[in-house]
Amino acid sequence: MTQNDMCDGYENPQNYNVFATKCPSRKLLTDATRRWSILVLAALLDQPRRFGQLRGDVEGISDRMLSQTLTLLVEDGLVSRDDSGDAPIYSLTEPGRTVAKPTAQLFTAIYQALDQMPEGDTLSA
Repeated sequence: MTQNDMCDGYENPQNYNVFATKCPSRKLLTDATRRWSILVLAALLDQPRRFGQLRGDVEGISDRMLSQTLTLLVEDGLVSRDDSGDAPIYSLTEPGRTVAKPTAQLFTAIYQALDQMPEGDTLSA
């Protein structure tokens, strides 16, 4: 399968290549698919959230890690931070929504794969 075959109909006029270490698409892929980033992006899909709401949605993430993750995603342009109210509100930008949407399909594929495993072969949490 070639790089363009993986673009699923997108023409990729900039010739981005996630397999190339110096390509900006590689950094965005790395940042968006970090352990906590993908969960934070998915949590923001349905509506903007405050820090505490995200902490509650993403079980197991520490305040420090959530703060670092949000900072990274804001710097990458995937998440915006609105400081106009009492507490900051985080929401997906358009590029962030584009990146986050396929997470629902990935999660469904993971659930289906787990259901297809023979009993006793499933991963433990």
